[in-house]
Amino acid sequence: MPEGNTTHRLAQRHQRYFGGSPVAVSSPQGRFTEAAAVLDGLVLLRAEAHDKHLFHVYRPDLVVHVHLGLYGAFTEATLPVQPPTGQVRMRLIGSTHWTDLRGPTACELLTGYEAAAVCARLGPDPLRRDADPDRAWARISRSRPRWSHC
Repeated sequence: MPEGNTTHRLAQRHQRYFGGSPVAVSSPQGRFTEAAAVLDGLVLLRAEAHDKHLFHVYRPDLVVHVHLGLYGAFTEATLPVQPPTGQVRMRLIGSTHWTDLRGPTACELLTGYEAAAVCARLGPDPLRRDADPDRAWARISRSRPRWSHC
């Protein structure tokens, strides 16, 4: 499973490749077709990560939430676009790059309020610049370990 640092790198890359420009959005697999039709041709305002969750913000009321889970992955390449291979849930095409998302645990279109609720449920992300380290430490120190080395 990708860790938070991987998701943060993805967000930076997606911001660099697609941010601030209109993108073509499609769902070759068909499981994200309705949402893709809403987003197709809109400007991707920003891509950001919160813990292991990736958010593509198109408007305050249009946010794509992606959680890669165990099997999810993005593959990126420069144009020209190649035909989809495998089960591509979401494809983004920008002016210089394109990316395919396969196998995510979550790929859904949310409102800004719903995306904020996801972040609130996750708690503070210590890798974010806007993180409150004291709040993050308080939450981490209260949690019980999920493993034992005994």
